[in-house]
Amino acid sequence: MSSLKNNDIVITSRIRLARNLKNYKFPIYMTESESNSVINEIYNAISKHENYKLTYMKDLSDVKKNSLIENHIISPALANKRNEGAFLLSPDGKTSVMINEEDHIRIQTIEDGLSLKECWKLSNEVDDIIEESVDYAFDRELGYITACPTNIGTGMRASVMLHLPALSITNQIDKLLYGVSQLGVAVRGVYGEGTKSIGHLYQISNQGTLGASEETLIDKINQIVMQIIDKEKNTREHLMKNNYDDLEDDFYRAYGLLTNARKMTVDEAMKLLSLIKLGSEMGITPMVKGKNIYQLMIWIQPNNISTIDTELSPKDRDKKRAEIIRRELLR
Repeated sequence: MSSLKNNDIVITSRIRLARNLKNYKFPIYMTESESNSVINEIYNAISKHENYKLTYMKDLSDVKKNSLIENHIISPALANKRNEGAFLLSPDGKTSVMINEEDHIRIQTIEDGLSLKECWKLSNEVDDIIEESVDYAFDRELGYITACPTNIGTGMRASVMLHLPALSITNQIDKLLYGVSQLGVAVRGVYGEGTKSIGHLYQISNQGTLGASEETLIDKINQIVMQIIDKEKNTREHLMKNNYDDLEDDFYRAYGLLTNARKMTVDEAMKLLSLIKLGSEMGITPMVKGKNIYQLMIWIQPNNISTIDTELSPKDRDKKRAEIIRRELLR
C-alpha cells in the first residue's frame, strides 16, 4: 500500500468560538434594530485591523445561502436568519465571523488536515481584535456566557472532518463512533448537528466546554482522532492483504461509473468518489493520484451546482454533476 498520510484521513480541522455582547439580549430575543446594532459594532471592531467582507443574509438568495453552507463558510442556523444575520469573511476564506446566529458572534476558522492548534491561534487573534472594542458577556466562575448551556465556559467547539471509508465498508463504523461518543465527544454529519454522513465523512467534536481550557479540549480531540486514524489505517492494511481483488474491482467499477455516467445523484457520486479517493491512497487507482477528490465532493453539492445555473431542474442538476465529475477526473 502506498504511504498513507494522516491528512488523507483528516480532511479539515475547525475551531469555532461562541461569544456574546454584554449589553444585548441573545439574538433570539433581539429586535431587528438591535440586531443591526450588533452587526455594526462587530464590523467596526474588526475593520480597525482586518479587511473582512461583510455580507447580510437578507441580501442572499436561498441557493447562495445553501452554497455557503456546502462550502462550510456559514452554518444552517445562520442561513435561517433572514433579517437579523450577517457574516464577515477573511480575504483568504479561512475565517468567518457569523453574527446573530445562536450567539451574537461565532468565530470560525478552518484549515486543511489535523491543525486544530493552528485554527485556535487564528480564531483567538480575531477574538482578541473584537474584544478590544466590545464588552463580552463573561462570568469569572462560568466563563463565556452563551445561549446554549453546552457552550458555556470556553465557548469553543473543536471539530475534525474525517474520511473513514475502510471502517465504513467493513461495518465497523457504528461501533467505533458509539465508543467515541462515550468519551464526551460528539459525532455529526458533514454539515454539523442534525446532518447525516455522506461519502463516509464524519465530524468529531468536543461536547462540553465548561471546566476545561482550550488547550485541554484540543489535546483531547487530537488524541481521540489519532486513535481513529490508527484504526482506519489498520483496517485499510487488512483489506489490502485479504481483499485486494475485490477492492480493485470495486475501485475500478467506481472509476468507470464516474468517468462515463451521464447523470448522477449527489449520494451516489459521494459514495463513488469516496471509493476512488480510498483507492488512490491505497495505490490501487493511480489515475486519480494528485486530484483533490474532497474539493470535487464540495463542487458537486446541489446548491454549488445551482450557482452555475439557477434554472436547473433536479434532473438537469444530476446531468451537470456527472459532467463536472467527468471533466475533472479525465483532464
